[in-house]
Amino acid sequence: MPRAPRIYVPFEKWPAEDQARWQAAFKVGDRFEGSGPGSHLAEATRRNLWISYARFLGFISANRTDLLGLPPEARIDRLVVTEYVAWRSCGYGMVAFDLASLRGALRLVCPDVDWSWLLDLSKRFKAAAQHKARKYHLVTSERLYMLGIDLMDGAIAKSENTTLLSKEVAFQFRDGLLIALLAEIPMRSRTVVTLRIDEHLVKSGNTWALDIPAADTKTRRALDYPLSEEICERIDLYLDHFRNRITGADTHTGLWVSNKRRPMSAIAIYNAVRRRTKIAFGFAVNLHRFRHGAASFWSIHDPANVRGAKDLLGHASFGMTEKYYVMAQSRQAGRALAQIVDAVQK
Repeated sequence: MPRAPRIYVPFEKWPAEDQARWQAAFKVGDRFEGSGPGSHLAEATRRNLWISYARFLGFISANRTDLLGLPPEARIDRLVVTEYVAWRSCGYGMVAFDLASLRGALRLVCPDVDWSWLLDLSKRFKAAAQHKARKYHLVTSERLYMLGIDLMDGAIAKSENTTLLSKEVAFQFRDGLLIALLAEIPMRSRTVVTLRIDEHLVKSGNTWALDIPAADTKTRRALDYPLSEEICERIDLYLDHFRNRITGADTHTGLWVSNKRRPMSAIAIYNAVRRRTKIAFGFAVNLHRFRHGAASFWSIHDPANVRGAKDLLGHASFGMTEKYYVMAQSRQAGRALAQIVDAVQK
């Protein structure tokens, strides 16, 4: 599934001036030399500001390389922020938080610049997020996938800026991988819970695949899904770096490790996904809606081959897929009609 390149830039790859300003912002001085404006901030706050600024540099590096040679204060204006928000492709709540954190970082890097307009913009997104939560709001696969990648990249950033990898960071990466994998392969809850390493999740060379026997599917049909290169790389990182940080991970082969020395239960997976999506989008997304999102995404971007969604979802017939899941075209038509009616009334 297409996505932006690496979503944040490691500190050592920042432009030299950005590195120097960032280090100066957190410098702790003495009685003869003043401290930086961010020297009093807690480690967790510093980390969040770092992630936000590194993510913005990731956007610049991927989409606006013409701005990299400029001073930090000259790279950002309202137009650039509009492009950045579109690139982020996430919910209003996450955008609001991200812009507020970016403003905080810019106040440290460019302390003489007035960034109040960025705060106003953040407040507008926050206000919009409070009215956005709807029970049947359509979320397609690309937004869910990007959320998963975002969570994993955030966990990677945190792990690179600390000497001790906490369980909370490991949980964040685990949940991000879970969401991204479900966005790519929208399995039913019973299948997600049963996944075991080297049994259902198998590796051939550098490629991982899901090999799910009929006994572990609702329709009693075996399923075989090759995974994308991106997800394969993330699985390797999870198994090598994050999974074993969770207590009891070495006692079982469950893919999704809980903090209770056993694999996550169905309710634990359900709650984890809903919690992460609630924070990101302003409304919770359960596992079943990943299946709605996949079929709708397919019908929008490849309508000629939308019948392939039947096999992706493990349905016995396309009639089931069409009846319950492919909603995008009708919703688009409904919005178009509403716009026409609204135009006539004005």
